[in-house]
Amino acid sequence: MKRVFYTAVVCLMLLGAAGCREEAPEKSEERIRELYPGAAALNETAAFIAGLPLAETSAYAKLAASAEYALYRGRIDAMWARYVRNNLEKIESWRLANMAAERDTIFYPFSGPDILNAVAFFPDAREYVMMGLESPGSPPAPLSLAPWEVHRGLAGVRNALRTLLLLNLFRTAEMQADLRDNSISTTTGIMMFFLARSGREILDIRAVSVPASGRSDEGAGMSGVEIRFRKGPGSPVQRALYLSVDLSDESLGTKPEFVAFVREKCAATTFMKSASYLLSYDNFQTLRSLILERSRRIVQDDTAIPYKNFDEEQWEITLFGRYRVLEMFKGRFQSDLDRAVRQRSAGPLPFACGYGFIPSKSNLMIAKRRDVQSKTGPLL
Repeated sequence: MKRVFYTAVVCLMLLGAAGCREEAPEKSEERIRELYPGAAALNETAAFIAGLPLAETSAYAKLAASAEYALYRGRIDAMWARYVRNNLEKIESWRLANMAAERDTIFYPFSGPDILNAVAFFPDAREYVMMGLESPGSPPAPLSLAPWEVHRGLAGVRNALRTLLLLNLFRTAEMQADLRDNSISTTTGIMMFFLARSGREILDIRAVSVPASGRSDEGAGMSGVEIRFRKGPGSPVQRALYLSVDLSDESLGTKPEFVAFVREKCAATTFMKSASYLLSYDNFQTLRSLILERSRRIVQDDTAIPYKNFDEEQWEITLFGRYRVLEMFKGRFQSDLDRAVRQRSAGPLPFACGYGFIPSKSNLMIAKRRDVQSKTGPLL
């Protein structure tokens, strides 16, 4: 498959920088086809990676007819059906009953390629700003690979998904082992899988770079990928931006323009899960402070910002589920959160979240700022 994958310096948040503007809403299907001529090829590739049915005339028909692909598709179908039954359907019901919609920006640090939970919890957001240590890689191009390379790449996809589709979390060590920049199992490829399986239509994928420190040399920006997609014909175009970046204080201290970008993009809803308790450490104070200062709503499990950092004179807090800490993280136990959950939990979670692994041992907190004055930055 032939496609254009180009790099753009994202001027989105340099606070009114010349040349940055929001696009007018795309209303007609003819206009959509003009704006996104590569959409059909991207969706065909995403469907192939996701193990979804393909037309007999598909460029992937021969690969899809192989015994290896039939085995891959059968395994993916079973994994996905279990995930939908145990998580997605229950997340949707819970979300409708307990959480106001977000139609602005979702800021999702420590996300890895997890666009799946982002669109499950916040299906109507205009943009999703995601961050992780993993390289974005490139959009997979299976037709350019030998058949054995395709099947090896699909095995990498299945391996990369095994923990998330079972426990609803990614393990960093597994992602580092399973994600390969020059294969099908790239961060971008996993995001394409999730969007396809979630019923989204992918319109465009491009490499992006967000300024970091004002330097003009090639390595000065945060590299990432932007995916434009929608729920279907007539639906608004949404955008997911994934950036590969170290969010520790030491790293952010050298990236003033990127910190300004984060300040703008975390001003609506910040979402965090399975975050390895990083924001409880002293070397993540910058990000923690930005989120607490700017976000008008924070939705997180216990692995994100410690409960003690929320001033209930400033935040209206609702707790759900049950609280536990794995033995390997026993040093991160929060006695104040444990007491609050026991006394004030609004009810159990029907789905697995964070390191609870099972619904009966999972938790979420929704913190809403009492005096909402935050505004998000301009659209990507």
